[in-house]
Amino acid sequence: MSEPKFRALVVSAHPDDIEFGAAGTVAKWADEGAEVTLCIVTDGSTGTQDKDLMGEQLAALRQDETSEAAAVLGIAELVWLGHRDGYTEYSLDLRRDIARAFRRYRPHRFMVMDPSSTVEDRFVNHPDHRAVGQASLDTVLTAGTTPGHFPELLDEGLEPWRGLRELWIMGPGSKPVVSDISKTIERKIEALMCHRTQVGDDPGRVAGFVREFSAEQGKEAGFDYAESFQMITQGPGFHDEAELEDDYLDLSKPPPDPRA
Repeated sequence: MSEPKFRALVVSAHPDDIEFGAAGTVAKWADEGAEVTLCIVTDGSTGTQDKDLMGEQLAALRQDETSEAAAVLGIAELVWLGHRDGYTEYSLDLRRDIARAFRRYRPHRFMVMDPSSTVEDRFVNHPDHRAVGQASLDTVLTAGTTPGHFPELLDEGLEPWRGLRELWIMGPGSKPVVSDISKTIERKIEALMCHRTQVGDDPGRVAGFVREFSAEQGKEAGFDYAESFQMITQGPGFHDEAELEDDYLDLSKPPPDPRA
């Protein structure tokens, strides 16, 4: 089996988060030769209005749904941290758990959630998203890259990783770096439809919303469909290990406007 062109680690709070915000881009990375690992922090056990379904039964269903979606997107490995859905708070334990995955999978691209409290004056960001997003960002600066933070990880054989090239912060809302997903929009929607417990009785309406929003994201850049991100490419923990091939895809700048 050939070596991956680059490694990507995506950290989300819930099983279906990346399908809404980043699945088209993740599928594109996999197509380009990346080894993509998805780390899901919570068990997904409370994401329902059905009181008879919530709990362990729902968590088991959502694991199956996520495995199906991962296969559609080309994700190489799923990692479940097992925190309780809806009860995840920022803590040292959370930061250590994410740092463990960061050190183990040694990503060149690290995709995390936006920890903002509100989104463009439109709605309140989920508390799990905020906690997971902030802990993931802090992992890049401290726990994932510095040996003195959580030295017990050294005892597990997990050295700090300082070879990160790009930190991608995914939605919700519009962000400055636009990723063209015109070739992967159908897989994004197919992966989202795998989450049957979440799309409800009218999956066509959900698919239509995603397609419409993705078209809106791509319009200004001249793409049929897109996702948008904030990207950071420098700071402590970045770039120290030059182990990539010369033809590594440099996406440290926003893609050019095809109309230019």
